Amino acid sequence: MRNFRSALLVALAIVAFSAARASALTIDVCADAMTDAKFDSTGTFFTATAPIYPAGTIPVSSTPVDCTRVTARSIGTFFTVGALVVGLPASGPTDVGMVTWHFRLGNKAFDTAGPVEGVAPGQTYPQTVIGSTFVPILINSRATVKALDPSGFVFEIKTTGF
Repeated sequence: MRNFRSALLVALAIVAFSAARASALTIDVCADAMTDAKFDSTGTFFTATAPIYPAGTIPVSSTPVDCTRVTARSIGTFFTVGALVVGLPASGPTDVGMVTWHFRLGNKAFDTAGPVEGVAPGQTYPQTVIGSTFVPILINSRATVKALDPSGFVFEIKTTGF
């Protein structure tokens, strides 16, 4: 019984230490489909990279954001690969694409995957956190994506800690 209590106390200490280090992460991404993305010959599959900025750098806008006018210093690089799903029989009415996203912040990184939804600026949709490196984010947790303009390429993403 004494060994069980000792093991339980150690496990609780580990959980408490991990929880104390964990925190939510929110960042902004500004990509221009014309300069930051490459599409295949069908215009269906794509890859892109773009700068990452601190949360709140890019305000919500009803018109497309000109990423060249963002004067804040980039804190990382966003990478994506994906495909358009608009009009496919099983796609929902707001489904635009299916993506894998990678967010590199120095020596830290996290990844999400899921559908991209065509929502109005200021509206949100979920992504699933599928991996992280040196970032205290719970894998398989929900990240919330907020559209910052109507293009779908400028957004804020917020993760939850554990």
